[in-house]
Amino acid sequence: MQNLKNKVTMTNIRKQFPALNRSYRDKQVVYFDGPGGTQMCQPAIQRMMDYIENGMANRDGLFPTSEETEAILAQARADVAVLVNGYEDGVFFGANMTSLAYAISRMIARDWKAGEEIVVTEMDHSANVDPWVQIAEEKGMTVQRIPVDVNSLKLDESVIETMIHPKTKAVFLGLASNGVGTINNVKPYIEAAKAVGALTVIDAVQAVPHIAVDQKELKADLVLGSGYKVFGPHIGFASMDPDLFSKYKPYKLIPAHDEAPSSMETGTQNHEGIAAMIGVVEFIESFGEGESKRQRIVNAYELFEQHEQKMASFLKEELSKIEGVKLFVPASHIPSTPTISFVVDGISSSTISKYLADEHSILAANGDFYAYQLAKKLDVTKYDGWLRVGLSPYNTLEECEHFVDALKECIKIKL
Repeated sequence: MQNLKNKVTMTNIRKQFPALNRSYRDKQVVYFDGPGGTQMCQPAIQRMMDYIENGMANRDGLFPTSEETEAILAQARADVAVLVNGYEDGVFFGANMTSLAYAISRMIARDWKAGEEIVVTEMDHSANVDPWVQIAEEKGMTVQRIPVDVNSLKLDESVIETMIHPKTKAVFLGLASNGVGTINNVKPYIEAAKAVGALTVIDAVQAVPHIAVDQKELKADLVLGSGYKVFGPHIGFASMDPDLFSKYKPYKLIPAHDEAPSSMETGTQNHEGIAAMIGVVEFIESFGEGESKRQRIVNAYELFEQHEQKMASFLKEELSKIEGVKLFVPASHIPSTPTISFVVDGISSSTISKYLADEHSILAANGDFYAYQLAKKLDVTKYDGWLRVGLSPYNTLEECEHFVDALKECIKIKL
């Protein structure tokens, strides 16, 4: 952290996360489960509590609490749009990214026909695969799957011309892998999809916590994210090009809001969770500099990334030295999130995860993390999946050093 601006110190980052004060078995907890869900920052907690304590209400009421709720929803839409450089009048919320994907899949598939095609990847979390595949198969469509190169852990760009063509209705891509951390170069796929009039949907769940996602620069039609992966509440969010609302008709209750983006939100939303998203953006913005909110957010991400990558590089180097450890991370020249996945010969990942938690209060998850196609292709299911270390801005190099020592101890005892 020495070369970061003085504004960004471990003290003023960590003090924003009350959960970091927790102990387990008389040891301070180390949260290395960020890809499954980060801890919530204090500004998000405060925004949530303020809404609850000041009086909650449903929409459309002619009284203060309802009007305040409308204002909060409007501000949250605007802030999320800035967060991903999306569309303020195209932001909508839902229970989680998976629920949003299933709802959206029904809407966009209204005019899909047998013989047409969609494109998904072998790398993605099931939430960006199964909702689309299931409805496409019901329609009698063909599903193309972009393969993953098992050596580089990148998507295969050589298939673009053969997989994306005039029969393609939609292309679904993950911006960052929750399994191995690869930040995918999605632009060539989006450009190919645009050329044939196909819809482009980007799962940015794993990217938003670590990089400044830019929907407009990517030219993606729809970007999906999760609040709880980016220091916030358990809700999902989406940013859709508003021009598409006239093309796609959502499934909704007849009396519910007809105007977009409210028409995309089924039933009463988690208003307190949506309020918390305002705090998420405030938190990120507070660490950056610049004339606009977007500039400050981009700058903050640059600082966060510098800190995270320093820790990730340390872990990759140290883990590569341990006999029996097999890393599943992209090469150093390939952009990646600070997600480090690995297996250990002779020890199940579940055994390691439990040992780290019980003996050292280090919380690192194991499994396929719903990237089951990737886990199967990389043959890690026999280990109970990967052991995954996911770093966040509130983690420290000292925690990483502790993890390495604890892992060595585990291997020595369990082998």
